[in-house]
Amino acid sequence: MKKSFLYIILLFIISFNSYAQNNAVLAKGNWIKIGVNANGVYRLDATFLQKNGFDLATINPQNIKIFGNGGGMLPQSNAENRPADLTENSIYIEGEIDGKFESQDFILFYGQSPHKTIYNSSPNSFKHQFNIYADTTFYFLTLSETKGLRIQEQPSIEATKNIFTYDDYVFHEIDKKNILAQAPFAGSGREWFGEEFSGTNEQIFTFNLPGITANSSVNITCSAVAVAYGQTDFVLRANEQNLGRLAISAIGSDRYDYKGAIASKIFTINGSNFTNINDLKIGLTYDKKTLNLGSGYLNFLGVQSQRTLKLYNQQTVFRSLESLNYPSVNYVIEKPSTTFKIWDITNPLQPFSQAFLQQSQTLSFGANSKIVKEYIIFNTTDFLNPVSSQKISNQNLHNVEVPDLVIVAAKILTNQVERLADFRRQHDKLSVLVVSPEEIYNEYASGKQDISAIRDFMRNLYQRNPNKIKYLLLFGDASYDYKKRLNVINDETKAILIPTYESRESLHPIFSHSSDDYFGFLEDNEGEWIENQAGNNTLEIGIGRLPVKNLEEAKQIVDKLINYGTNKNTIGQWRNKVAFVADDGDGNIHQQDAEAFASMVNSFYPAYQTNKIYLDAFPLVSLPEGQRSPAANTALNQAFQQGSLIINYNGHGAETGLTDEQILTLKDVESWTNFNNMPLMLTATCQFGRFDDPNQISGAELSILNPNGGAIALLTTTRPVYQNTNFFINQAFYESVFTAKNGEMPRLGDVMIYTKNNSFQGVLNRNFSLLGDPSMKLAYPQYEAVVLKVNGKATALADTIKAQSKVTIEGEIRQLATETKVNSFTGKAIITVYDKEKSILTKGNKGAKFNYQDFTNILFKGEVSVLNGSFTSTFRIPKDINYQLGEGKIYIYAQTNDGLSDALGALNPLIGGADNSLVLDNIPPKVSLYLNDETFVNGGVTSDNPIFIANISDENGINIASEGLGHELLLTIDDTLNIAVNQYFISSKDDYKSGQVKYQIKGLTAGEHQLKLKVWDTSNNSNEASLRFSVNTESQNRLKNVFSFPNPAKEKATFSFEHNQEGDDFNVVIEIFDTFGHLIKQIDQNAYRVSSPFNKISWNIVEDSVSNVTGNYFYRIFVKSLTTGYQANGSGKIILLK
Repeated sequence: MKKSFLYIILLFIISFNSYAQNNAVLAKGNWIKIGVNANGVYRLDATFLQKNGFDLATINPQNIKIFGNGGGMLPQSNAENRPADLTENSIYIEGEIDGKFESQDFILFYGQSPHKTIYNSSPNSFKHQFNIYADTTFYFLTLSETKGLRIQEQPSIEATKNIFTYDDYVFHEIDKKNILAQAPFAGSGREWFGEEFSGTNEQIFTFNLPGITANSSVNITCSAVAVAYGQTDFVLRANEQNLGRLAISAIGSDRYDYKGAIASKIFTINGSNFTNINDLKIGLTYDKKTLNLGSGYLNFLGVQSQRTLKLYNQQTVFRSLESLNYPSVNYVIEKPSTTFKIWDITNPLQPFSQAFLQQSQTLSFGANSKIVKEYIIFNTTDFLNPVSSQKISNQNLHNVEVPDLVIVAAKILTNQVERLADFRRQHDKLSVLVVSPEEIYNEYASGKQDISAIRDFMRNLYQRNPNKIKYLLLFGDASYDYKKRLNVINDETKAILIPTYESRESLHPIFSHSSDDYFGFLEDNEGEWIENQAGNNTLEIGIGRLPVKNLEEAKQIVDKLINYGTNKNTIGQWRNKVAFVADDGDGNIHQQDAEAFASMVNSFYPAYQTNKIYLDAFPLVSLPEGQRSPAANTALNQAFQQGSLIINYNGHGAETGLTDEQILTLKDVESWTNFNNMPLMLTATCQFGRFDDPNQISGAELSILNPNGGAIALLTTTRPVYQNTNFFINQAFYESVFTAKNGEMPRLGDVMIYTKNNSFQGVLNRNFSLLGDPSMKLAYPQYEAVVLKVNGKATALADTIKAQSKVTIEGEIRQLATETKVNSFTGKAIITVYDKEKSILTKGNKGAKFNYQDFTNILFKGEVSVLNGSFTSTFRIPKDINYQLGEGKIYIYAQTNDGLSDALGALNPLIGGADNSLVLDNIPPKVSLYLNDETFVNGGVTSDNPIFIANISDENGINIASEGLGHELLLTIDDTLNIAVNQYFISSKDDYKSGQVKYQIKGLTAGEHQLKLKVWDTSNNSNEASLRFSVNTESQNRLKNVFSFPNPAKEKATFSFEHNQEGDDFNVVIEIFDTFGHLIKQIDQNAYRVSSPFNKISWNIVEDSVSNVTGNYFYRIFVKSLTTGYQANGSGKIILLK
C-alpha cells in the first residue's frame, strides 16, 4: 500500500495563522549568520567561533544554539504552514560536557541546500524545486542563557524486511538565460534556462553515480526550451546508449506569440547498463532539422536511480521508496572503512542520531516506514564547511507596533528614507516603520532573499491590526534577475534593489509579468496566485515603489516628495487640470477611451478642467525617420511644464516613449523643469513603466527620477498590455481618484487598492504598478469654491448669459465635508469662463476622422479678490460667441495669500443670444508692449529668449474669444511668425477692463527684430502696437546689479542679481572665498520661474561657523538655464562683522 509523504517537520511548524505579538528570536544576544549551499553535516570549530568574535574563555558550549528554517522557498499560498519565527535546530557539540569550549571541541549541525528534493506519491518519484531567489541557506548561531537543543539518539527497532538499496535523485540545473530578454522585449518571468545549443555539437553532462543496481530503472528527466519557427528535437544518449528524442513545438512569428516552447520527457533505461561504472554521462544534441535559425536551451536534467546502500565519498543521503510497502524495514548498509555516524534527517531541523548494529561486512538498523524517511551516513573526520559567516545586529520585527506605512529600503539609504518617514509622521500624521529587506529576510525567510518573506511580514502586521496597516513603500529599484547574474549594475545598485514578483509564465511577452501587488495579498485564501482568469486576489494594502538606484536619486526623490507637499510655490491653477492624451489609429479606440474618461471627469468631478491632446487633432509631418507631430509634442510638453494634476495617456508606447510619432521621448522627459507642478501620470500603454530591467531606464522611471520635475508618481505599465484591460483600469481609477471618504481625499495607495480590486482581468491588470509613494496625497485643493448667484439671482434661477452682457457672479469658499463657509480664507481667485463645448473633427491621419467635444472658446479669464471666504467677479462677454443656447462652463480656482490653502469649483451656466442694451462702443483698446519688464524701451536690447509683456485696457473689456474669425490676440514677429496669445491673457485683479499678456519667446537670432500685437475689445474694436528691439547674444554671459545684503553682514547674507531670462528655470551656484582664495562655502540650488531681480538664495553665516571671523570675502555667482542652455556669471565682495 502506498503511503503519503509527509516530513515530520510539519509537526513542529507553528502555523502562520497563529502569529502572536511575541519577541523575535533575534531580539537579544549575539548572533552569527552562517551560510551553506548543500545538504550535509557541517562542522564549526574553535577557530570559526574566534574569527566571528566569540571569546572561547566565556563560552559555555551547553548554551550554544543554532536557529534556522532550512532550505527551499517559502510557500506562496497564505494557507500553507510555515514557521512563525526562526526555529531552534538540534545540534551536536563535541566536548560540551565539561562546560568549556576548548580548541579540540566542535559543533556539528545538518545544513540544507537552498534547493529542495520533493517526493511525488503519484507517480512514485522525486523531483526538485530550484530556488529562484537564493543560492545560499542561512543558519543563526548564538550563545544563550539556557541550554540548547541537542541531537538525541534514536534506537533501532525490530524489522524483518531488509532494504539493501536506496532511491537516489540528483539534478543539473543552472540559470543563465531569460528567453524574453531579446529584442524587442526585455527579460521577464522567473524561469531561466541553462546551456545553449545553437550548433550540432553534443554537450556531455556527468553525474557521479557509482552503485546503480542491476535490473533497476534509471529515470532521466530532460526539460528544455527551443526558440525556433519549426519543430526541433533534443537527442539524448547515456553512456553511448541512445535514449530517444525530446520533441519541442514550433513558435509563432507574430510579435506577441510565445518566444519559446518548452517540453519535458522522462527517459527510462535499465540500470544493468551502468552497474560497473562510476559516472553516468548524458549527452545532448540539438537537432534543428531543416531550420537554419533557431536555438535550444537546457532547462534541467534529473536522474532518479536505485543504488546500493553504502557510504559514497564522505556523506551520503539516502531514502527508500520500497519501504513504503512495509510497516517497518531494516536498512542494511555496506560497512564503511572509516569512522562514521548515521543521522535520521527526516525532520532536517531536528535530526536524531540513529543507533545501528554492526556485523563484519555490514551495519543495519530498523525503523518504521509510515512515511518516506531520510537519513545521512557521514564520515566523522571529514565535514562540510560554511560558505559564509557574519555578525548581525539584534532586531525584533515580530514585536513592532503596527504602523500605517511600512517603508522597505536598504540600510545604505537610511538617512534619506528616514527624512521621508519623518515627513510623513509630521506632515501627514502617519505612523511609519522603516525596515530593511535583510531584516525581513532574517526573521521571515531564515536569512534568504525570498519575496514571500516581505508578503509574510506585511501579513503578520495585517493579522495583528487589519484596520491600521495601510501602505507599503518599496524604496528601491528592482530587477527580473533575482540573483544579479547579468552584471550590468554596480555594487551600490545591487545593494539597493528590492525584488518584485515575477510570474511563472516566462515565455509569453504579455502574460509574463512583474507586479508588486503580490505583497498586498494578505487574506487566508490568497497568495498562490494562479495565472489565469481565476487568479484574482485582492489588495488589502496600497503598494508603491520608488525605483532609485543610488544615494543621489534617493535624496532627489525625497526632495521632490517633500517639496510637493509643502512648498508654497506649488499652489497654483495647475491643480485643477487633468490632461487626456490619446494615440491615433486602431479605429480611434484610444481617442474614444480618452473621451470617455474625460466625460467621466466633466460629469462627476466638474471642477476639474480637462485638457484634451488627441494626436489625430494635430498635423503630421513626414521626416526621413518617420511621421512626427511637433504640435502634439509641444502640447504634451506644455501640459507638463505649465502643470497638470493628472496626465492620462492611452495608446501605443514603449520603455523609450509614447506613440509611433514620438510625441514623448526620453529627451523630453529629461528636459522637464516643472518642479513645482508635477503631475501623477497614468500611462495605459505597453511597458513605459518597466522598472525591473537593469539594462535600461524606462520613461516612467526617468520621469519620477527627474530631479528638476517630471512626474511625482505614475500608475504605469511594466509589460505589453491590452486596450480593453487598460480601459477597465482607467475607469476604476477615475471612480476613485476624486472621491472623498469621510471628508478626506484618498492617498495614492487607497486609489490603487480600489483601482486594482475593481478592474479584475485575471493577471492582465497586474502589469500596472504604482511608481510613487502610496502614502502621498495628490495636490488636491482643500476647499470647494461655490457660485451662489449670477447677476443677483441664485444660480438655479439665473438668466441666460448673452453676448456683450455684463455678468457678476458671487460665491464663497466652503469645506468639502460640511459645506460650511471658510471665513478664514482670504486671497485671490482666477475665474475662467468658457463658451459652450465645441464639436471638433480630427484629421483622420490614420483612418476615419474622430469627433469629440471640448471647451475651447475662452470668454473671460481674470483674477478677483477673496475676502473672508467670499468673492465677487464682474466681467463682460464678448461678441464672439456661439449664439445657440447651451451650457457653458465657469471654472474657479482660489488660493490664500499665504499660499497654504486653495479651492476649486465650477458652474455650467446657460450661454447664448445677444444683449442689445450696450451703448455703441467705437473706442479701440489701449495697448503697451515690453520685453522682460515694463522698463524696457523701444529699440532696447534683450536676450534670445525674452518674456513678451503686453498691457491692454478697454472700458468694456478685452476680447480673448477664439470664435470670431481673425479676432485673436495675434502676436507677429518680424512679419513672418504669427502666434495667437489669447490663452496667455489674464485680466487685472478685480478689474475686467485691463489685463496683461505674458509669453516667453524662444530662439530669437542675434540682430534687429520687430514684433506687433493686434488686440480686440468685447465690441470687436481693434488696435495694434509694435516694438523694435535687438538681440545681443554676446552680452548674455554677465549678470547685472550683483550685490549681497545686508553688507556688512553678521548672521545671514542674501544674494541678488538681475538677468534677462525672466520666467526661466535656473541652476544657481554661489562660491564664497576668503582673501587667500580658499573656497569656504559653495551653495548649489535650483530655482524655478525666476524673476529679475532674483534674491531668493541666502547664506547662513552662523551655521557655517564663519560669523566669528571678520574681514573681506569674495563671491562668484554662476547661473545656468535648465531649459535653454543660457549661462551667465557675476561676482562681488561681502564684509563680515562679529
